[in-house]
Amino acid sequence: MLTFAMIGLLAVTAMSTATYGLARGYLLSQRQTSAVRQAQANARLVRNLLRTPNPDIPQLLGSLGTPAAGRAMVRVDSAWFAASAGLGPEVLPPELRSLVVERRQPARQRYRNNGQPVVAVGIPLDDDDAYFELFPLVELSRTLTTLRYSLLASAGFALVGSLTLGYWASRRVLRPVLDIGRAAASIAAGRLDARLDAAGDEELFALASGFNSMVDSLQDRIERDARFASDVSHELRSPLTTLRSAVEIMQRRRQEMHPRSVRALDLLTEEVDRFERLVTDLLEISRYDAGVAPLELEPVDLPALVRRVLRDEGAAVVSVEVDAPSEESQVVLVDRRRVEHSISNLVRNASAHAGGAVAAGVVVGVDSVSLYVEDRGPGVAPADREAVFQRFFRGSTAGRRSSSDGVGLGLALVHEQARLHGGQVWVEEVRPSGARFVIQLPRRSP
Repeated sequence: MLTFAMIGLLAVTAMSTATYGLARGYLLSQRQTSAVRQAQANARLVRNLLRTPNPDIPQLLGSLGTPAAGRAMVRVDSAWFAASAGLGPEVLPPELRSLVVERRQPARQRYRNNGQPVVAVGIPLDDDDAYFELFPLVELSRTLTTLRYSLLASAGFALVGSLTLGYWASRRVLRPVLDIGRAAASIAAGRLDARLDAAGDEELFALASGFNSMVDSLQDRIERDARFASDVSHELRSPLTTLRSAVEIMQRRRQEMHPRSVRALDLLTEEVDRFERLVTDLLEISRYDAGVAPLELEPVDLPALVRRVLRDEGAAVVSVEVDAPSEESQVVLVDRRRVEHSISNLVRNASAHAGGAVAAGVVVGVDSVSLYVEDRGPGVAPADREAVFQRFFRGSTAGRRSSSDGVGLGLALVHEQARLHGGQVWVEEVRPSGARFVIQLPRRSP
């Protein structure tokens, strides 16, 4: 829009300046030519009358019929005569008098007399005589002022028109780009059904078709990957069940084993537990990817639920802070199993990476309810506060295998479960050190 406005303003300014300059030059030239012709005609009459014996010069000047009540002067034998009182040689520019009287050259000059624009014409007569006449340019000045204001108004209208044209053109040019941006943002948010509509726009048909084909391929690839993960997880259930049964049988006979075999059995049990959590989390993730994860809402006392999860995870000593307007407001419609799983994952994450949870809480607002788990670990770097909720992200522990590291799906599941509720999850810094993981869900009263 600024570009259109600047181009339009420059073009109109150039055209207006040229138009005003040409019109002003033409009108001034015409007015001065007319003044010279009239002054020459009057000078011939004055010359002829001065050749008669005893001429009455004032009466002669008054009879010339000059415009604006007579502005004629004549110099005869070094004496000055004027057609009206108050008009004398002092109103004439010295340069003009010098050219006409001394050098005997006809001349004209445009200047301001008493604040008004005039053009003075001087014509030499016989001997040392000279004739001068002043022609006012007030009407011409008014005409030029009107023309100037008209051109300024035209420039203003042209500027508004340029801005309007620029706005229309920019909207037309940028609308498809904005549509692409919105579609890309929707796809990034997980809505893979977003597509571009290129109907009626031949220029963007190829781009829209290519974009839609790309999204179709991406959606097909994601769905195939989700089906693959789901199929693999299901296929792993059977051997995992067999391993779990074999480990349980061996655990019942551990008293009969050699100490080295007992240590091997403990390691095997830990790996089977880890393997089972991985398969369970993969199955849960695959349901979210397939869009078949159900949301089963029921009334839940959130503080009681958080306390029970802390007790089950061996963190019963952690206090639960409750900020709610009433006890009745603490009961909210949520999916009990998924919220319980989310809190459990946050407590396990604190135990694995931050020395354990030190505080938890429930905050009930007007439209939302927040649950949080707080630790006093090293915290989460600002650059990683969004990445920690990505799948298989384990930060600085990535690449170092340990049974306590987890598989990097716990926080990803917390994010998916919050999103399924229509909420969100984030991590924030706690002073002087530590991190607080917050789950915010819509408040649905029973």
